[in-house]
Amino acid sequence: MGLNCLRLKRKTMNANRAYHQTPEEWLQEYKTGVVVEPTENVHRPVNVLELVFDHHRTARTKSGSVILCFVEVATGEEYLAFFNADLNEQRGSNKGQQRKIGQGGQFLPPKRGKFRKFWMTIVGTEPKRWSTVHKDINARLKNFTFTGDVDKSVKADGTPFNRIKNVTIFERQKSNNFDTSEEQFCDIPF
Repeated sequence: MGLNCLRLKRKTMNANRAYHQTPEEWLQEYKTGVVVEPTENVHRPVNVLELVFDHHRTARTKSGSVILCFVEVATGEEYLAFFNADLNEQRGSNKGQQRKIGQGGQFLPPKRGKFRKFWMTIVGTEPKRWSTVHKDINARLKNFTFTGDVDKSVKADGTPFNRIKNVTIFERQKSNNFDTSEEQFCDIPF
């Protein structure tokens, strides 16, 4: 075992070789014990969606909705996330009537709605009142970078737009765990 480990150490030219090998190259090296240098970089950087929060707006739908607008960092393209919300006045002489809709509009997210779940996973604390959460959105979400599942949707007039679901905080990979360690080289049977 010791000789094989030394032979691999001497012949290893690229410390990150196993990461860049195709599965066929890796299997050939594993079976023969002869170092196979990768022909090309198989693991190119993946185009990961990085979004920043831009603004929110309210819209009249069957139940009312709040639309969070995110912008992609690289291209500036707009992505929209939709959440159900109550757009009716809760108190005062206008109780039950619809509030004004549009950018920065006031809304009340349902108690068991996805917006509250989204808010708690991102921010971590409830606002003083859920009916005033529209005032805190910009301040609380502007410091984060987001990612999520994207699909192409179509508006009623036929124009396409980018819809995002399962919005989460984007976290970069902190370390490269694809390198082969010296202990792993010694475990390869020849």
